[in-house]
Amino acid sequence: MHVPPPGIFQGNHAIIIGSSISGLLAARVLAAHFDRVTVFDRDMLPGTSENRLGVPQGRHGHGLLASGLNGLQRLFPSLERELLDAGAVPGDVIGNVRWFQHGYYKARFQSGLPGLLLSRPLLETSIRRQVKHLPNVRIVDHNHVLGLIAEGGRVTGIRVQRDTGETSHVMADLVVDATGRSSRAPEWLESLGFPKPDVEEVKIDLGYTSRVYRRRAGDLAGDMGAILAPMPPDQTRVGFMLAMEGSRWMVTIGGWLGSHAPTDPQGYTEFARSLARPDIYDVIKDAEPVTDPVKFVFPSNLRRRYDRLTRFPNNFLVMGDAVCSFNPLYGQGMSVATLEALALDECLSTMSSPDRVWRPFFKAAAKVIETPWTIAAGSDFAFTGVTGPRPAGTSAVNWYLSRVHKAASIDRHVCRSFFDVANLLRPATTLFAPSVVARVARVCMAPAPRVSSTGVRLDSKGRLIETT
Repeated sequence: MHVPPPGIFQGNHAIIIGSSISGLLAARVLAAHFDRVTVFDRDMLPGTSENRLGVPQGRHGHGLLASGLNGLQRLFPSLERELLDAGAVPGDVIGNVRWFQHGYYKARFQSGLPGLLLSRPLLETSIRRQVKHLPNVRIVDHNHVLGLIAEGGRVTGIRVQRDTGETSHVMADLVVDATGRSSRAPEWLESLGFPKPDVEEVKIDLGYTSRVYRRRAGDLAGDMGAILAPMPPDQTRVGFMLAMEGSRWMVTIGGWLGSHAPTDPQGYTEFARSLARPDIYDVIKDAEPVTDPVKFVFPSNLRRRYDRLTRFPNNFLVMGDAVCSFNPLYGQGMSVATLEALALDECLSTMSSPDRVWRPFFKAAAKVIETPWTIAAGSDFAFTGVTGPRPAGTSAVNWYLSRVHKAASIDRHVCRSFFDVANLLRPATTLFAPSVVARVARVCMAPAPRVSSTGVRLDSKGRLIETT
């Protein structure tokens, strides 16, 4: 990361609305470019790793892709050590996790792709602690931002309502909206005489229920997680079991198009039994629960096309889920927020003023978003009943990707290519390279191997198949 001396825009003040992970990462970047940075949040922020009202997904499973972990290491060199000391579980994304997708377990080998499993509250609290240590950053909680102040086509500050009910104006040279999917930025733009962004929405009616269990030494034969995905178009149930700090499992089960897991304990366990493979059920059927089941509903992938606007107020930006909210089952949100923060740093590093940073930033953010949006929205269209603007060729792409999943159960090169794309390390076009297509074709013309419950592949005589 480029880190110029603080105050490159001398005397300037930046405001961030929302202390989401996206907002905190923006604060880290802006601290290197402005004299002062203030983060406002309407919640009373906890001092320890606790769930908070403004982050309903905090009680559910979270994944940090390899690209996100790499980006966080650039922004906060000591963060990974802090997380490991707090109990985060490290491992290899391919070698230490069971992936069952489209009817096949992925090949198992040490890939070199780093993974870090932990709870959302631990990650957010640790990042917030790092940001608080920055001398020119101030985080103000229990304050509700009512709207923008603007003059002459530029945003000059915000209107804030404090916990006492008192309202005031806070002036700034850059305002960043990081309030998430429920962002009011489109309405604020309209009230200032600017157009709203176009919206792309893919409706999936996703719902899932999560519960925390004690983790025992022999669970999953020592693996750090299991992901059990359905076989589209008709199967819709999915399950995740991910290790986290405190010797616990975060178990998240549910599905698309109304296949939502119940919240009563017996119904929850029975839903786990109905998943495509028994890996999760075999653990939780006699594991000790730590929490009651809790449900979360996610109606749609939602993308606001700020990158297509030709008129936009200067000195204002929108970031994170406020721009694009992905199906959370693909684990992309935090990594995209990290990559957007790094893109913002690059944009500011080439400018003498933050006035028109919205132009290059929204273009850069669109490039960051394109691959994960293609993955999330495109993959969801594999299920019958998902609605929304369907890109041309989606059915053909999904047909090919179902063959990629089969090949990735045997061929290590295909498997690694798939995870490079899924972890946002390479573009989606990687999977269509001639070398990958040839390997996929070779595997798909061969008889499918039998699969044991632990992901071991057997030939027709029951002998172990070595992955290549």
